[in-house]
Formats: sequence, C-alpha cells, structure tokens
Amino acid sequence: MFTKEKIILYSDKLLYWLVILIPFAGSISSAMVNTFIGFAIAAYILKKSLSKDHLPQMTAITVPFLFLMLVSLISMRNSLEMDSSIQGMLKLLKFGFTFLIIADSVVDMRHAQRIALSLACGLFVSCVDAVYQLQFGKDFIRGNAYNFVIGIPRLKATFPHTNLFGLYLGLTLPAVFCLGRYFLEGRKKLFFTITSILAVFCIIFTFSRGAVIGLLIALIFVGLLKKDKVLITFILIAMLIGPFLMPGPVKDWVKDRRSALEMLLNAERIYIYKTALNMVCHHPFIGVGVNTFCGQYSNYKVNQEYGNTGSSRYYGHNNFLHMAGEIGLIGLGVFLWLLFMLFRKWYIIYKLLPSGSFLKVFNLGLIAGVVAFLINGMTETGLYYSKIATLFWIQIGILLAVFKVSQNIIKER
Repeated sequence: MFTKEKIILYSDKLLYWLVILIPFAGSISSAMVNTFIGFAIAAYILKKSLSKDHLPQMTAITVPFLFLMLVSLISMRNSLEMDSSIQGMLKLLKFGFTFLIIADSVVDMRHAQRIALSLACGLFVSCVDAVYQLQFGKDFIRGNAYNFVIGIPRLKATFPHTNLFGLYLGLTLPAVFCLGRYFLEGRKKLFFTITSILAVFCIIFTFSRGAVIGLLIALIFVGLLKKDKVLITFILIAMLIGPFLMPGPVKDWVKDRRSALEMLLNAERIYIYKTALNMVCHHPFIGVGVNTFCGQYSNYKVNQEYGNTGSSRYYGHNNFLHMAGEIGLIGLGVFLWLLFMLFRKWYIIYKLLPSGSFLKVFNLGLIAGVVAFLINGMTETGLYYSKIATLFWIQIGILLAVFKVSQNIIKER
C-alpha cells in the first residue's frame, strides 16, 4: 500500500536521478529532456502537495523571475498573436519549474558531483557525434547533415543549427574544463580533459564567431580568477595566430565584408537589430508581446540598403534586443536584475568556499559557462530557441543547487 510517506520517498528518489539525467539528455535529445522535465515537474508537484512544506525553496533569482513572468504577462496586452504569447508564458513556466526543481532537489556534494559527470558525459557524446558528422557527413544519433556554408562544413551535431551547437558548447565546456584542469585526478581528469579538447575542436568547426568569442572571454575570466598564467598565455597566442589558420573560403569571405562590424555580425543582423529597436521605439515599456517578435517582425521591419532578410519571421539574433522588443525595457531591466542577483550570489559564495575544492571549481566553471552564453547572446537568440533555452535554465538550476550545497558546507565549517 502506498502511504503518503512512501509516495514522498519515491518522488524524492525519482527527482534525485532525473536531476542527474536531465543535463545529459539535454545535450542529445529535446524530446528526452522534455520528457524528463515533465516527469520531474509531476513528481515535484506530487511531493510538495503531500509534504508539510508546500512552497518551493527560495533562490537568488526566484523573485526576479516571478517579476519577469509578470511583465511578460502584462506585455500580452499588446500582443497580436495571443496563441504565441500563451505558448511563451508556458515556456517561461517550464523554465521556472526547471531551475526551481533542480535547485531544490540536489541534496549534497555527491549529488552535485554526479550531475557534473552527467554534464561531461553529455558533452562528450555530443562532441563525438559532431566529429562523426564531420567525417561521414551525418551525425550518428539523428542523421543530421552538417551545415555547408561558403564552401566549408559547419558542425551542429543533433542541434537544428550550427550556431545553437556553438551556444551549447560555450555554455557547457567551461565547467568540464575547470573540473578537469583544477580539481580531478587520474582517469576522471583524463576523461574531462579529452572531452574539453573535443569541445574546443567542435566549437572551432562551428565557425560561430559569437561562440568562439564568448568561450575566449569565459576562459580569460577563469584564468584571471585562478591566476592561471599558462591558460591566459595560451589564449592570447591562439587569438594571435587563429586568424592566419582560417580556411581560404573564410579569409575570402572576410575580405568581401564592408566593415569589421559587418564581418562580426553580417549585414542582415544589423538590420534585424534596427528592426528590434524600432519595436522598442513604438512600445518602449512592455514591448509588442511575449513570444511575438518573429510574428511582428515584418510590421516593424526597417528599409535595407544591402543584405537580405526577405519577409521571413526572424529572431532578434541578440537576446537583449529580442527581449526588449517583446517585453519592453521594463522586461529587459527585470532580466538584468535577475542576472545581477545571480552573479552577486555567486560572488558571495565563491569567496567563502575553500580554494581548490570541488564546489569552488564547479561554481567557477558553471558561471563561466553563463558568461560565455551571455556574450554569445549579443549575436544570437539562444534564450528564444526552445532547446538551447532549456539547457540555459538547466545550468542556472545546477548553479543554484551548488549555491545551496555550498552554503550548507560553509555553515558546518
């Protein structure tokens, strides 16, 4: 017979393993990760409804996220695509449950270590899949062909587009790299190091400028905090010689650009940004409506002198401009508040953790991945592609969980 206590116990056990499996599943299959998240939400709601503690644990970003949902809800007042806006609110609800469940369900350092291994295994499988894709033309998981642009193959593994694969690599690689370089030993160190090398190779062969720049800045951030002169020197050398090692088609493509800005962004992105700003000018406070940027793009599109965006439903190719277009400057301000609270909490926890400990190193790697994602987000719209956005909020959840475990250990000292 299932008593209340047994149901809570089984829900806890299910959540324990789902939280470990979700980061791995997210790297290779949207359907799998959404299924796991669905089971996790069901188990979490069941557990909370039966236990004495009905409310989820407060995190550093719970209040800002609730305000983000509120502003998004208010923005629906301007929405001309109510179905899309409702879908956008449901996505936000899923993301909120995702980070809250992960943050609330991680119980101790051993649990966090298993999550780190799951993250590394997912990255390894995804990178091996991408290398296979480069060698044989299609990846072995989904049979996706690589993108072929300006005469060069661009890897994407199981992701819909090569730039999304770049976002995933930049988000995940720093945590795996940090653990491999600064904490682990023996076979685990070897595995994490090999995985990091594979990921660097793959991110180069995405030829995603934003992904490479984001990763470089994230690793410089790591190098400065760890006072790792070898890492910083290696990065500086790579930045100096990298342009000379680019394939011929890339060099020819660069020569044909009108300016450095066009080389970095593409002409189309510049006009997409102007269109986003046009949305903000017309609806500065609450935007055109949550999850309606693409549908409203043609209504606010600016005239183009060169480049071609046609009449398609374009994403903003910039997380912050896209967000400002959809939920206004108030919504963007709330999201920046959320990021500020996240980084503030991270800084407080990081300073208090013992040097060289697993939690300190994992904390550093996770936040560096967020840095890489946000830098890349200046040229991509990762927060608005469901697959990569889910991975972002999963990583935020892991980071918040590590905060909780870290605080418990700090209190015990």
